[in-house]
Amino acid sequence: MKTVFVILFLLNIIVFIAMPFFSEKKPNAAPAMLNAEKIILLPVNDDCLEWGNFYEEQIQYADNVMKEMYPELSYEWENVGNALKYWLVIPALPNKEATNRMINKLRNFGIASFRVKKTEERWKNAISLGIYDDKQQAVKQLEEIEKKGISNAVIEDYEVELKKIVIDQSNFTIKEQLQKTAEQLEGTQIISIQCNSDK
Repeated sequence: MKTVFVILFLLNIIVFIAMPFFSEKKPNAAPAMLNAEKIILLPVNDDCLEWGNFYEEQIQYADNVMKEMYPELSYEWENVGNALKYWLVIPALPNKEATNRMINKLRNFGIASFRVKKTEERWKNAISLGIYDDKQQAVKQLEEIEKKGISNAVIEDYEVELKKIVIDQSNFTIKEQLQKTAEQLEGTQIISIQCNSDK
């Protein structure tokens, strides 16, 4: 037993003495040099976004979208001016019941409609079928409705006040998300603009 102990003890001493010779330190590799000419600096996106042009019920819809989907974004409304649109409308019906029946009939035909919200007497119980930028679009839609048996719709020239949203923060993700939302509102679009340095 003593012999085994002495042999193991001597082996440990030999390994301890020989260890530095076998485990030479490898020098740390120097970091690879960067090629300065291959580094591309990306410009900081300091553009703002502009989303417009909205009229009437679109304004409320867009405002709700901004508050619900982007509560952290800072934005403001700006007037753009007035524009002539073409309103496809069923003039005032005799009473609320007749209006409800007509809306149900339109719904059965797959035609989107809503009550006119104007307070003037001439629009009481009237039904809006859409507002169009182009008169040809309005005429085409009128013809489609007449084919389905709705004969009392008319096209009215309609001057509307237009507004736009100016967003003073921007990045690619926000722009991409807003672009998808803008596609759902006819006549609106998202563009990048130079931010106002006074803000």
